Amino acid sequence: MISRPFSKYEEPEFLAVLDLLRGSDLTYAHLEMNFGGADDLDHASRGDWTASYMIAEPELARELRSAGIDLISLAHNHSFDFGAPGLLSTIRHCREAGFACAGTGVDLEAARDPAYCETRKGRVALVSASSGNKAYEWAGHPKAGLRGRPGVNPLRVAMKYEVDAETAGQLQRLAKDLGIGCRRSGADGRDEIALNFPGDQSTRTSAVFVPSDRFKVHSECHRRDLEGNLRSIDEAASMADLVMVAHHFNVSEGPRGDKPPAFAREFAHAAIDAGADIYIGHGWHKTLGIEIYRGKPIFYGVGNFFAQSEFVHRVPYDSYEAWDHDVDRLSTLTPAAYPLHPGMELAAWWSSAVFSLTYEGDALREIRLHPVEMGRSAPPELAITRRTGKGAHVLTEGRPFIADPANAEAVLTRLKSLSEPLGTRIDIEDGIGVIRLEPHPPSLASGTTT
Repeated sequence: MISRPFSKYEEPEFLAVLDLLRGSDLTYAHLEMNFGGADDLDHASRGDWTASYMIAEPELARELRSAGIDLISLAHNHSFDFGAPGLLSTIRHCREAGFACAGTGVDLEAARDPAYCETRKGRVALVSASSGNKAYEWAGHPKAGLRGRPGVNPLRVAMKYEVDAETAGQLQRLAKDLGIGCRRSGADGRDEIALNFPGDQSTRTSAVFVPSDRFKVHSECHRRDLEGNLRSIDEAASMADLVMVAHHFNVSEGPRGDKPPAFAREFAHAAIDAGADIYIGHGWHKTLGIEIYRGKPIFYGVGNFFAQSEFVHRVPYDSYEAWDHDVDRLSTLTPAAYPLHPGMELAAWWSSAVFSLTYEGDALREIRLHPVEMGRSAPPELAITRRTGKGAHVLTEGRPFIADPANAEAVLTRLKSLSEPLGTRIDIEDGIGVIRLEPHPPSLASGTTT
């Protein structure tokens, strides 16, 4: 979430982060930002959601490239903040800066296409998908003489809600008496109660409840989206030596906790079964556990890295209105108004890690976790260590610094505790987390991916 230039800064803690990025054979990052100037943009594409509108100056793409980043994913819930013009502008500026990028495109085929990056050690592919977007943000295929719709590569999610027998009976009565639902048989043969609320009647959205002996929210991947993404992964595995899958998800089975939702685990395992070597999850803005599945790493949540959404300058009307500012006085409102951006006080927003993977041939041997902080101390204190501005609302500077010993311990302890239930052991050694894997006979040149 970068919105400020950084190339002039020379603090040792910041340069150490850049050295990690530049020192790898290949470096990947996820961009949860759009790049575009006034001439690139038309208007904000949504007005019904309380969140940031992510747009930054195109020059920042070159700054990121200068940091050593080679491969970048673009599919996320802000990809369509400024409609097709903003989405296509972002792709253009990223490619002009020299990135291989995936996840958005002029139509669904382009958005779902793997991106390929040539390195000294072999060819790397990236497939990028997003869960949680609105329907008009999904890329579409051309048909009947009509162009395909520009957008993101979607991985839609189906939700079902298990309820006990008493609640199921009440829901059946509700559906019948209000005339807003029906009882039907699900794919697994169990009865389902589908409620179609009046506000959703122009869509195919239904809240689906399943009689059970417990209360539980269950999520699963949309079948066709899953199949389409697995085809892209299979293509990438046939045409590249290392396949990375980036998955941005901002939907959960309740409040965003510290465990990945079922649909994310389903996709991660299916992606590796289809030929992926690395799965990278992001979107919850905090680190989640690491799983090793069939010898391949699954990062369910890599957390934030640059956290600078507070400094977005081109804020549209919709954002002020969504945050309940007095839009009758719009000409007096500025990007310094508070609030305009969610999540600033989330405990895990301000710290994460650089994940460095070392391979021998095509076998992963070691993962090293280098903790970073973005201007606040690690939870629970969250004390601001680097601020910008002198206003009443304190802004956090937002660049990643190598964490000091106390903050490093907090970051790594969190990752360690969340990874252990997934069967992954993280050793903490001299302020760095280390995951070691068993050696395998090499078949390709060795290298490092960050």
